[in-house]
Amino acid sequence: MPTEIKFPTKPFYIMSKINRSNWSLTINAAGGVALTPLEGKIEQLWTAAPDPRGGAVLHHVATGLVLSCQLQKIFGQIEFPSGPLKAVQFDASDARQLWRAEDLGDGWSGINTLLNWEAKINVYGSNVRGVIGVYGWDGGADNEEWKLVPEAGEITVDSVEYFLERAVADLHLPPSHCAITSVDNTKGGAPVTSTYSLARTVTTQRSISNSTSETTGRKYTQTFGVKGGVDKVFEVSASASFEESESQTISFTDQTVHTETVTDTISTQVQVPIGKKYAYHVVVYYGRAAVPYRANLTFTSSAPGGAVVKFVVDGIFTGVNQVNSEIVVRDITAPQNGEAPLVKTLELA
Repeated sequence: MPTEIKFPTKPFYIMSKINRSNWSLTINAAGGVALTPLEGKIEQLWTAAPDPRGGAVLHHVATGLVLSCQLQKIFGQIEFPSGPLKAVQFDASDARQLWRAEDLGDGWSGINTLLNWEAKINVYGSNVRGVIGVYGWDGGADNEEWKLVPEAGEITVDSVEYFLERAVADLHLPPSHCAITSVDNTKGGAPVTSTYSLARTVTTQRSISNSTSETTGRKYTQTFGVKGGVDKVFEVSASASFEESESQTISFTDQTVHTETVTDTISTQVQVPIGKKYAYHVVVYYGRAAVPYRANLTFTSSAPGGAVVKFVVDGIFTGVNQVNSEIVVRDITAPQNGEAPLVKTLELA
């Protein structure tokens, strides 16, 4: 009884058993399914997407195409998977694109069509430079057995260069208005002079966005995680200059906006004349820094003798930070047309 096994969850190579060599399944430049010596390159990598109907779709990482069998009529009526493999666009309704892995022992597998267990991927005539197709079970011959080899390599960051001369500052972001503290002296017999504590809430944001026009680099970053990332934070000042500091690294695979909100208290002198009611609150002004960078990355394959691939990723670090804050004092004794007259502002350090 055949024993079905799961395809690897990581990207993997499909390596033939023929001559115990390292010939691996790929899609060549002409769009045909072929074998090439294993070099640990992305052009030889596959991923398996499990399907609710059973089996999995085998995606070729470099091209995005999927493996498909063909159907040929036997005895003029019965359709049986047979003939050369094809590399095609994914079609969710096409069962010819579904495959199952079968345990053949000692780490070797058969790759069967979902349509028929007996129809397996086969190197016709054991010719590694010939046709790869589907053929009926031949009892475990080397040309129908495969090793599914997960790629455990990773991308590392060699260096990151920041281009402050091309950085852009935006000092026109909407300010935030903190909680209001009112002091009522409308019925007092003397001016109010005291010290009050006002709440100030400051929010900072950090994010990165990556892009690469180079196809190979884009495929690697879409397929593998990156060990490392942007390790500096940039803030903009009220004069539109930039300040740099080291911070917790933002991973290149992390494309979310990191937000941190901190609330502190500001002590201020309150002076309210007789018969007046004043409102005190802190206004926080923000700026945005957009700093371009270029990261030099390296992918090192875990395959024996695997490739070392170097590429670059361009991106932009974006940060929002406080540039200044002030205390705003308004006379709310008798607002006119809904507007409370401004008494004064006090700039905070």
